Amino acid sequence: MPVKIIDRYIIKELVPPFFLGLLLFTFVLLINRIFKLTDLIVTKGVPLMEVLRLVSYIMPSFLTLTIPMALLLAALVAFGRLSTDSEIVALKATGFSVYRLIAPVLAVSLVTAAVTAYFSLYLGPYKARNFKKEVFTLARTHAFADIEQGVFNDSFKNLVIYANKVPSPNVMDGVFISDERDPNDPYVIIARQGILSMDMSTGYAYLVLKDGSIHRKENKSGSYQEIKFVNNTLSINLYQRFLGDSDANKRNKREMSLGELLDTARRMAGAGKQNYDLMTEYYKRFTIPLACIIFGFIGPPLGMFSRRSGKSSGLTVALIIFTLYYALMKGGEDAASAGRLAPLIAALLPNVVVGSIGVYLVASAGTERNIGLQSIKNLYDRFTKRGAPGRKDG
Repeated sequence: MPVKIIDRYIIKELVPPFFLGLLLFTFVLLINRIFKLTDLIVTKGVPLMEVLRLVSYIMPSFLTLTIPMALLLAALVAFGRLSTDSEIVALKATGFSVYRLIAPVLAVSLVTAAVTAYFSLYLGPYKARNFKKEVFTLARTHAFADIEQGVFNDSFKNLVIYANKVPSPNVMDGVFISDERDPNDPYVIIARQGILSMDMSTGYAYLVLKDGSIHRKENKSGSYQEIKFVNNTLSINLYQRFLGDSDANKRNKREMSLGELLDTARRMAGAGKQNYDLMTEYYKRFTIPLACIIFGFIGPPLGMFSRRSGKSSGLTVALIIFTLYYALMKGGEDAASAGRLAPLIAALLPNVVVGSIGVYLVASAGTERNIGLQSIKNLYDRFTKRGAPGRKDG
């Protein structure tokens, strides 16, 4: 019974900072998207519920990263608080080893690793595909809804559309278009009528213009050119308009399922093309959830040594550790893309390096050898003193 009470007590200490960290880290990663999604409401008239649906589609890919970060922060804060109040010393005095105290953290790590694996292996790619489809659906509904007759519409970047009459949402009469998307080749189109169609597989809208002319001035020679046409088609990237991205016609590797990644990589290998990026992404889907276990292992001893600086130090240490992990992950990806490192090794690199540090710190704490912890603590104190001139430890 006392063992169960201690386990529940430590888990209870983990829960509040875990959800606080999850909220904080997710918000930080989402902030760039939030600005773009807010613009959909303010300038493009997209309903709030549809924007919230878009947020739900991109959330799993962010949670794949923020769940391990939040777990690391929770372990640091919880064990920092227990150590500050000398509860770690009291528990050791009653016969609890460091390894036994870490056990409930590892149990929570296994649960969060399972949730992260679900997001990484299935839900993240699935929702990413639905996100793009939902953007295209919004584009179809709202792309030309704000075009009013007799008004110059400039909602598309470097493209101005004017229509004398708009008899229906997909038809415009008396069309004037100024296209400056290519600064080296601007031109003006005048047409009797424009009919809108969309290709949702690529995210492009096509304005089919009838009985008109294209007016272009050569920048170098200064000559004027007029081209008359019976039918002409103007293409517009709706995905770029709504979210500022232009890769809607490409299938991003993060949208592919595991099977699609393997199939595409095999086809590329059969065609003699390098497939390092795809294989690194494939292996990374499996290795990122392991970060929960790694961080659950490294958090408690780090929390013990950072106890004197309070809870704020937990956030600082968490950011430092995750920065190291992320730098190793990106460095491994870049090395794999250049063919200097095998994709599997690149995906495992951050877990191996940070995990080795965790094993060393836990072993040092478990055998009461403070050499490892003390050396890191000295570096940490030196770092914080540089960051805060004039600060003195009491």
